Amino acid sequence: MAGAGQSGSLAGCLHGADGGAADPGRTLLAGPARPWSTAVRILAGYIIDRLIRSFLVSAVAVGALLWLMELLQIMEQGVSGAGGALLLAFEALLIVPEGLIDLLPVITVLATAAAMSGLQARNELTVMRASGLSIWRLTTIALVPGFGIALLALAALQWLTPQVHQGPERVIGAALGESGLWHPWHGLWMRQDEEFLNVQSLHLGRIPTGINLYQFGPGGDLERHVKAEQALVQANGVWQMENVSIRDYSNRGSGFIEQREQLQWDSFLGARQLELLLSPPATLPLIDLWQYVHGLKQRGQEVAEFEMVLWRRLALPLTCLGMVLAAMATAAVPLKSRAVSVRLVGALTLGLGFQLLAELVSYAALVMGWPVVPAALGPPAILAVFAWWLLSRAR
Repeated sequence: MAGAGQSGSLAGCLHGADGGAADPGRTLLAGPARPWSTAVRILAGYIIDRLIRSFLVSAVAVGALLWLMELLQIMEQGVSGAGGALLLAFEALLIVPEGLIDLLPVITVLATAAAMSGLQARNELTVMRASGLSIWRLTTIALVPGFGIALLALAALQWLTPQVHQGPERVIGAALGESGLWHPWHGLWMRQDEEFLNVQSLHLGRIPTGINLYQFGPGGDLERHVKAEQALVQANGVWQMENVSIRDYSNRGSGFIEQREQLQWDSFLGARQLELLLSPPATLPLIDLWQYVHGLKQRGQEVAEFEMVLWRRLALPLTCLGMVLAAMATAAVPLKSRAVSVRLVGALTLGLGFQLLAELVSYAALVMGWPVVPAALGPPAILAVFAWWLLSRAR
């Protein structure tokens, strides 16, 4: 039978560990498994191998779905020839890594449930538990790839996904056409009417630094030069410049040079231009996002949106912990039909339901002004406790 043939790989592993001198079934069932025995290590390697394979299959399936959905959305804007289609396909592919990380809890519960339900359907999980491996020991083994992939996701958020997105200065320079120009030596230049704006760089992806604003008169004469160390761009488009030096060339008297700690400038950039200029918080490296939130707090600025993104990203390991516990709880409960599809549907429902609940709590916290950290860490913590309780009942 297919189930017997598949479970033979587990028996073969144990037979190899015993040196081939004894029956693997009798060796496995002879007594309780010692914590660090060779058989336990081989069983752990076997389970982890199954889990990693399941993670890869789940990630490829979810990634392909994300890529297709993004491609269809981009193609609504129109396609020009085969070359344009390939370019759009590549552009959609760049969105996949970040999307996979956002859906990592769903992938985790789906992959863990698929792997462990497969072991349960082939009676391998029953044999392991009968040999002395408790459900808690099996859960500890299952947590290894789950935690490892969560840590890899955090590393990708720090070093990989920020590199996928183009530099914001280059993007806005191309998007503005004749009114915008970007160069690696002198930064970003933008113009509207008689005003010229130069931004040397963007600190942490969202703070313009090295700002020069030139204002010309109707006759083409330079009337005012505003130089600022950096600026915070507010939601209404107003720039709060800091450490400002103002040169008023229309006034050659005592007020020719003026120093200010802060200056409010009503920027001529539109909403779309600001969106292109400033990196979304989700695209910033974690360390940069942490520093940006800390800097905004020191200045007394609103930080709830950025802090929510930061803490939800940092909560990924805790969320994956809860998802693994929940998947193990469902796999430990025997079903009469032993249908793997039933468990997979349940795991997928749990993952998507948690994702929607976390989004709802985050949105409600931002609207109602609730504390950010409890709102970000509360759902995964509650999930972990509830899954732990389910697992204890499934023993």
